[in-house]
Amino acid sequence: MIISIKSGASTAVVALTAAPGGTRLARVGYVERHLLPDERVVFKTRLHWILYFKPLLVTLFGVGLTVALAQMPGPPWLWYLGLAVTVAGALWWAIRWLEMMTSEFAVTSVRLIFKGGLVARNTTEMLLSKVESISVTQSLPGRMLNYGDLTVSGTGGAREVFARVHDPVSFRNEVQRVSAGRPSA
Repeated sequence: MIISIKSGASTAVVALTAAPGGTRLARVGYVERHLLPDERVVFKTRLHWILYFKPLLVTLFGVGLTVALAQMPGPPWLWYLGLAVTVAGALWWAIRWLEMMTSEFAVTSVRLIFKGGLVARNTTEMLLSKVESISVTQSLPGRMLNYGDLTVSGTGGAREVFARVHDPVSFRNEVQRVSAGRPSA
């Protein structure tokens, strides 16, 4: 059961679910809040954690640079350059975290739903009957770490590419299974 809880000016939408030992509240995402009547979520995924890899490298490089420059006998302010690189890496990491937490990819019994963004929201919803093809592109690291790019082509020339999606093969398989009308496993 999905319920809204109002507290002052803000409203939280949560799901009341059965759990071992009693019921519990769970935060509901964009997909669950925008389901049509008699529609259910079949498969849901997010962006992959690989988004954090480059920001982590920049942050670690910045820390190393800060330590190295602090040891140099040159001008005492030189280590600020390393600190600036560290802060830039940390900000990049925070942006990627926000991107990951605000992105949802779902297959429902009726359509595909892709949502990204917090302030500037970008959503794509496509009826399963309008999906012509869905392809997965994975590099070797993508295959090893289970991430890749999804390309969804719809009727009328609509083509959407979603990069660094976690478990793209299962997403594609669920689209094909639901489109064929087979029950879930």
